Amino acid sequence: MGKFDGATRWKLDNLQYGFKLDEYTMYLSEMNNKLIDLESYSELTTLFESDLVLIAQFIQQIDSADSFYYCLTTEDVEPNYLSSLNETILTLKNRVYSILSNLQESLHNRSEQQYSEWENGVKQSHFLSELVNYAKVQHEISEPSNETVNSLEAHYLQVRNNLRIKVEELDALTFGEAIDLAESHPAQSDRTLIFQELNKTLERQSNSFASIYNQMVGLRLHEAKVKGVNCLDESLKVNGISRQTLDVVWETIDAKLDALTRYFKLKLHKGDNERLDWHEFMISSQNDPAKLTFNQAVDTITKSLESIDANMSEFVKNAVANGWVDAEQRTTKQPGGFCVPFISEGESRISLNFDNTINSVRILAHELGHAWHFKQMTAVPSLRFLDDTLEMTVAETSSIFFETVCIDYLIENTSDISLRKSILGEKIERSLTYLMSIRGAFDFEEKFYECRETGEVDAEQIEELSLRCQKEAYGGSLRNYEPFVWIKYGQFYQANTPFYNYPYTVGFLLSIGLLDLAKKDQQFDHKFQSFLSETRMVPLEQLMKKHFNIDLSLQSFWQQSLQKIVQDIDLYQEL
Repeated sequence: MGKFDGATRWKLDNLQYGFKLDEYTMYLSEMNNKLIDLESYSELTTLFESDLVLIAQFIQQIDSADSFYYCLTTEDVEPNYLSSLNETILTLKNRVYSILSNLQESLHNRSEQQYSEWENGVKQSHFLSELVNYAKVQHEISEPSNETVNSLEAHYLQVRNNLRIKVEELDALTFGEAIDLAESHPAQSDRTLIFQELNKTLERQSNSFASIYNQMVGLRLHEAKVKGVNCLDESLKVNGISRQTLDVVWETIDAKLDALTRYFKLKLHKGDNERLDWHEFMISSQNDPAKLTFNQAVDTITKSLESIDANMSEFVKNAVANGWVDAEQRTTKQPGGFCVPFISEGESRISLNFDNTINSVRILAHELGHAWHFKQMTAVPSLRFLDDTLEMTVAETSSIFFETVCIDYLIENTSDISLRKSILGEKIERSLTYLMSIRGAFDFEEKFYECRETGEVDAEQIEELSLRCQKEAYGGSLRNYEPFVWIKYGQFYQANTPFYNYPYTVGFLLSIGLLDLAKKDQQFDHKFQSFLSETRMVPLEQLMKKHFNIDLSLQSFWQQSLQKIVQDIDLYQEL
């Protein structure tokens, strides 16, 4: 593997049209014209298998365009162009939905014999089952609703990104800068000040965000009512698990809450009988002395994976060498990172602001785990968009598996006791975030949907609900909780993904359990690859039973995973 003196920039010129945006716009316009023709044709006659194959090709192209759009949002691209591009992609998706809706209506009007003849002409049988998801009644409702929800997401981002947080002796900060500096500024007094000023700014704008969120959830509830479904049940179905299994996860965590929250007491200053402040907890490990260059981070990740699966290790080397990773620090990037797939091209692209901290190493490993997952997914022709079918539970299992392997490797190979304890503490805090912070976000979202059914909820009520759910999720172990989570967490406003949070908790616990299995099962590498490759084809619970003989509806698996976290806390106390 080559050496990287600094953070790398990704390679985009081999995807779509690269930065030849005029040509890219023309390409999308031509695709739109072809879809218009196909849409008109579908209104007059029944489509056959050759038409379905063509639609599947369009869907793959639109999925890639969607991923490329996300890449461009981190570049110095004119905001108006990005907005126009997003609208164009949404238009393309809606044309596909309309075409499939027309086909559904045409088939409905056929006699039983005519339908049977049509069905026998479709050799790719999975097309038949996919068409069930495009009932006409759904898309008569969904197309305008989807367009409005996407507009609301864009409105949220616009309002949030236009915020400026004024702090003494600092230039006005953007939302992303304030979020980052509130945790990472080297001076504690400045961290606290930025955190406070950010929350004051969000409080002043809270009515605007409350209006956006009320409208978004209101639309989803109305659509669900007409369809006769439940929003959470729909999300669970896409993610391949039952409500019963999710309830088992929460019950198992609740049973271990006392053992898990013991960590907060360990973090208190000696002789301090007060409970830990939320902001103190979040920044407590930000100033650890561990620093790794980008090259060292890549080297650490590859070495950590060698004992699990040499193919994973080699994959990471190639992904970095082939320009899949953009780790350069830029103000156009949001906090955290992302990985977007180009399934038909067999590639992915990863974005993060790499700053030499352990946390940025963890994020890099996490996103490479997503890329590994996408690499296992073959580009099977499908009549459904990736956003509509990707099981986030499986996606987060792969990504958190990679990050856990990496952090465990660092802990095991660090001889300095204080540094080892610092890295272990950061690992535990991340674990508790998956179990408690995300649990609080899920509970808030579920309860907000219940409240919204009877009318709009004002900003003050939303904030009160959010803080109450956090307190319950943390078992009341902290002195206070994070203000305005419902504004800070952009996932609440994602147009295509309601109930975004619980897959992280499920994926986190799955990854821990599977990592333990990887140390015992010599065939694990093959099983794990097969498990990931069947995403979108088989529900998660069936995949776990098929490949690992694990029943997720039982507490035993989840208990074993949670016990590993308790053991980390025990080790932290010993160190």
